[in-house]
Amino acid sequence: MQGLLDGVRVLDLSDERGILCGRILSDLGADVVRVEPPGGSPVRRRGAHLGGSPDPERSVEWLAYAAGSRGITLDPTRPRGREILDRLCERADLLVETLDPSALAAARLDWPTLSARHPRLVVCSITPFGRSGPFAGLRGSDLTVTAMGGNMALTGDEDRAPLRCTMPSSHWHGAAEAATGSLVALFARETTGRGQHVDVSLQACVVGTIMTGASQWWLDRRDRPRSGALYVVGATRQREVWPCRDGFVSYGLRGGPARVPGLVAIAGWMAESGVEAPAWRRDWKAYNHVDLSQDEVDELAEPLQRFFAARTMRELFDGAVARGIMLAPVNDSREISASEQLAARDFFADVADPGRGISVRIPARFARATDADMDVRGPAPRIGEHNAQVYGEIGVGADELAALAREGVA
Repeated sequence: MQGLLDGVRVLDLSDERGILCGRILSDLGADVVRVEPPGGSPVRRRGAHLGGSPDPERSVEWLAYAAGSRGITLDPTRPRGREILDRLCERADLLVETLDPSALAAARLDWPTLSARHPRLVVCSITPFGRSGPFAGLRGSDLTVTAMGGNMALTGDEDRAPLRCTMPSSHWHGAAEAATGSLVALFARETTGRGQHVDVSLQACVVGTIMTGASQWWLDRRDRPRSGALYVVGATRQREVWPCRDGFVSYGLRGGPARVPGLVAIAGWMAESGVEAPAWRRDWKAYNHVDLSQDEVDELAEPLQRFFAARTMRELFDGAVARGIMLAPVNDSREISASEQLAARDFFADVADPGRGISVRIPARFARATDADMDVRGPAPRIGEHNAQVYGEIGVGADELAALAREGVA
């Protein structure tokens, strides 16, 4: 079977902010050529590393997210490197970059220059605050954009400092948006014949992670505060994350047509299990969690917490699925790797990597498509692994490539 993007060539000059974008496009069938600086991408130096010792060829992040692509080394900020990149662009459909403004100008990779020379080329820029707007050009880490995107303001306990996810989540959200926007631009090119500039702001992408948080002000003129494992409902605090025997589960005491059947089901489940819960013997048709007092919330929460604490995440999730209850485990890597649902989807794959003498288990297909190949296309490239192959495609022979390597261009 062919991939959905068979015949599409992608030049990926991105760092950790865009590495997932290339992986998504590769899984869809594109020929993704990762253009690394001589010595390798900075992603390779980020921990963790297989074996525990820093090794640019054994970065876990690189092995997982650069899988399925080819890799070359090139410094496009040098005149000879820029010339070679131009020749690569002639054969490419999409270029993905995360360069800072000074490097962008030095490499002449700005959109006006590229579009003038390669009018069919789609260019995707992934930056902290976008290529335009009041913060364009400012530097920003995942911590910075997660804070300025509003996510940290809502994460953590109300009486403590705000928190961020342990992983650089803004990079993953931004890279997924970049892949989506690039696909739209490639599709539009089939009609217009011209490429577009896909401008991705990581800060703007983070806003989507706070769900209704940004709209709270416009609804009732109040800023939603941090509330930790609780959810602010009127003057009450209602628990959303509950401790259980081996971790945590997410469950809300909310009403409405979608939620009341689950409340009825969990009331019956507690009764079957012998949990004394007077507050759960009520007329659920008249239930509205917005109208509860804090005492009423606490009367519902106390027996439910006892019920959850006596059971594992797996017991609670399996029981919830069987009874149609909207409950979810708070999964960590242990639960994710052991997930029966992900196993049934072949979500993980063991990818043989003969060049490194290893086999790695990594996330595989993120979706299935009828009559399309969505499998991992191979291991992550080693530093400069495909130099001879890719350079040869534009007429650069072995002697010239060796000279470029000596000059620090490749």
